[in-house]
Amino acid sequence: MKKIEKGILAVPGSTLYYEKRGSGPLLLLIHGGNGDADSFPIADDLSDRYTVVTYDRRGHRRSKLADENEVYQIRTHSEDASLLLAYLTDEPAYVLGCSSGAAIALDLAAHHADQMKVLIAFEPPLPTLLSGSERIQAAKTLYDLNKDFQTDGISAMAEFADKMGIKAVHKPERPINITEQKLKDIHYFISHEVPALKDFVLDISKLKSALTHSSMKIIAAAGEESKGYFPYRYTEALAEQLELRITEFPGNHVGLVVYPQEFAEKLDLIIRNS
Repeated sequence: MKKIEKGILAVPGSTLYYEKRGSGPLLLLIHGGNGDADSFPIADDLSDRYTVVTYDRRGHRRSKLADENEVYQIRTHSEDASLLLAYLTDEPAYVLGCSSGAAIALDLAAHHADQMKVLIAFEPPLPTLLSGSERIQAAKTLYDLNKDFQTDGISAMAEFADKMGIKAVHKPERPINITEQKLKDIHYFISHEVPALKDFVLDISKLKSALTHSSMKIIAAAGEESKGYFPYRYTEALAEQLELRITEFPGNHVGLVVYPQEFAEKLDLIIRNS
């Protein structure tokens, strides 16, 4: 087990719990919907090459909200990430954002490109990246998740996962342990984050400007097994609008959990070649 430095950073409206391990250039990992600082089995594998930072986003597990009724805003979460980076380093960092963490990281890039060397945006679930009937259908999947969770509880997550092509078959197999805290995180994700993701409009013009006027690079990433599902289409749409090519990772939307070693090696290769 690698030595882990744990800390708390006060930010407006919350306190952010974070963990830091390893040495080398800073790599910030931003988790998705019902995750936390412990959601990255790749962290230890990468800590011999990077100073790996993970954290609980506000409203998740150990990062408590000052106001539990605070309206969820992706912009607020991206400002949290900016404050955390500024606290930990005065150099541009590498950033991996997964799922809703990718949406947050992209907003961070639009407003604070100077804090990033490379952003790997993995399958950001933003229906507004799409158009026409596809956009309507994608938004409906998020709307239905929120609606169905109110009546069906956790089973709504399983149905949503099937629609997204998410098959979390762990290698090696791990027991499924849904704790009371995890249920709280899932509730926060579905009740607060999902509605915000459904309607959030990424500032593509700012991102294009940032790519032109800064040294930051963006990698549009998707799981090779996500093809044919919305997670892959989100990345395709992002790549099209930013004129980027798609970089594929092992697995699907939860590939970093299913194939952590392979995912970590691909991430390291991308960073070293960027």
